[in-house]
Amino acid sequence: MESIKTICPFCGVGCGLVFHVQNDFIVRVTPDESHLVNRGHLCGKGAISAEVIYTWDRILYPLKRVKDTFIRTNWDIAIKEISKKILEIRDKYGPEAIAFYGGCQNTLEEVYSFMKLARALGTNNVDSCARICHEASAEALKETVGIGASSVAVSEISKARNIVIAGESITDSHPVLSQYLIEAKKKGTKIIVIDPRRTGTAKIADMFLQIKSGTDIYLFNSVANYIISKNIYDKEFVQNRTDYFENFAKFVKDYTLEEAEKITGIRKSDIIRFAETIVEKPTIFSWGLGLTQTAGTNGVKAYINLALLTGNVGIEGGGLLVYRGQANVQGAGDIMKPDVFPNGPMNEENAKELERIWGFRPSTNKGLSITEAFFESDKVKALVLMNFNPAFSLPNRNKVKRFLQSLDLLVVIDPFLTETAKLAHYVLPSALWAEKEGSVANLDRTIKWRFKVIDPPIEVRTELWIIKELAEALGFSGFYNDPKIVFKEMKEVVRLYSNITLDEVMDYHSNSRYPNHETSLYRERFLTNNGRAKFSLVPYKQIQGEGLILITGRIVTRYNTDELIKRIPGYSSFSSEILVNPNDAIRLGISDGDLVKVTSKCGSAIFKARISNDIREGSTFLYMHDPYTNYVVCDDLDEISKTPRYKITFVKIEKVKFV
Repeated sequence: MESIKTICPFCGVGCGLVFHVQNDFIVRVTPDESHLVNRGHLCGKGAISAEVIYTWDRILYPLKRVKDTFIRTNWDIAIKEISKKILEIRDKYGPEAIAFYGGCQNTLEEVYSFMKLARALGTNNVDSCARICHEASAEALKETVGIGASSVAVSEISKARNIVIAGESITDSHPVLSQYLIEAKKKGTKIIVIDPRRTGTAKIADMFLQIKSGTDIYLFNSVANYIISKNIYDKEFVQNRTDYFENFAKFVKDYTLEEAEKITGIRKSDIIRFAETIVEKPTIFSWGLGLTQTAGTNGVKAYINLALLTGNVGIEGGGLLVYRGQANVQGAGDIMKPDVFPNGPMNEENAKELERIWGFRPSTNKGLSITEAFFESDKVKALVLMNFNPAFSLPNRNKVKRFLQSLDLLVVIDPFLTETAKLAHYVLPSALWAEKEGSVANLDRTIKWRFKVIDPPIEVRTELWIIKELAEALGFSGFYNDPKIVFKEMKEVVRLYSNITLDEVMDYHSNSRYPNHETSLYRERFLTNNGRAKFSLVPYKQIQGEGLILITGRIVTRYNTDELIKRIPGYSSFSSEILVNPNDAIRLGISDGDLVKVTSKCGSAIFKARISNDIREGSTFLYMHDPYTNYVVCDDLDEISKTPRYKITFVKIEKVKFV
């Protein structure tokens, strides 16, 4: 029996797996004890990750739509017809009518090649699903401290005196990281959770601040004001390593603890205890979608202000940690953006540098993000999607489906006939993660190589092969099917990755964190233009709406749109249910188990009510994996990052009456 290492396809922890293979068949999966992040631990999803490879309903050959059905076609015909149609659309509407959007399971090499092909066609409409989760984090981090990634490695958690977890349930989203929390807790680390829902992580916390949804910015500003007024901030750090403190101190004076108690629903005494705890060193400030998908970019900036104010960045056991949700969402967000080149700002100087490497000069016109294309523009006529299922994952599903159905050309590259693929003109079957190789960047900047374990089915192709064939049919050269060749070119282009070697990436024990192998970034200087961090003046804006605030989140047994889970035996789809606080249930006349209709300004759906004290009064909760959730969630976007506010939708709940 052969043992082959690879990387788990699920969350952003990027666990090392060992696949045990006999006669080209995966017999079992075990954790890799040498991997520097998961260290021999594995969650339930990773343990069954091989099951989906052998599912009965994989797409085994290219499909072409004819009226209301699909027919089998071959690769030559599909590539020829797709490329012809893309060129026709470009000639008729211009390159801005074409968009290439990808999921975050794709490898760095696939993301890079996909983005490069779009720009060869003259369009900057390139983006990844990082847009809908942590683009708000990336933009806030880049503006305030230098790069859009975690400053601290997960291995530093056990060294922290305190760890603050805002809007994230580690036990549901990143269960393997629980080992670090347990280690830290045994050493005396205090765990502080900020969330409107009493999550599994909140239940083990030393301090739980059950905040009213959407009031994070007021909380953070009031805490900053208290720390400054009590003169307990890190004066040396602030003076020597930050800008705009004086303006910031004046700005937050209006944010009082008394008002904070009224607005956030957190007792004044608990806010003071929180403030006096986080000034201790070292403290890690960590967060998940509960922050980015409510308060957006400004919410993250307000949170980062607290880390700067207390001097908890650039030190051992302290820093900024982002809980990324997919295996390569960090890498996809680094490389594929509509307003930034992979080598830096979208300007003529960087375009010339890319021309030297690529052989063509990309346009410097800003492209459309995923959410701009779907919700704010009518320019896109041709759309190529790579392992991305927006018909399920984007909010306001009815609007999303109408957009997809309006396209002159929709090409979906995917192993399965997803909700999005069902609407496509062409579906191109791609290899699953264990049937190919390439690198992925996890949530703490660790880049590791995902080794190939078995061969894909006969007519299934890797994404790099598909991209190369499409590129050549469109008249472009310089695209490669070998991920090692692509990795070498990508390193030359993507400056963040320039110090990482392929040998380090292939060694699961090696520290292959970009940009400089450090577990804690910014020890001496920030990666901003002047080397100093920046305080942000972020005003609190009260959210407007009537009804309960619907928030969404994960459950440990599911994963995103469930394409990699629902096909696994024993993991049948759970019943659709909505969490309702007991006081809200009494007011609405709802009992546990009742069927209820949940209605927003964007749509409605039926769910089973589950009465729970875990959800704060005034809020209600749906699982993001539920196929009906995004019929209700609205497409309100963060003004800066254009990330949807999945966790701020006002809804009305009423009991379903049977006649």
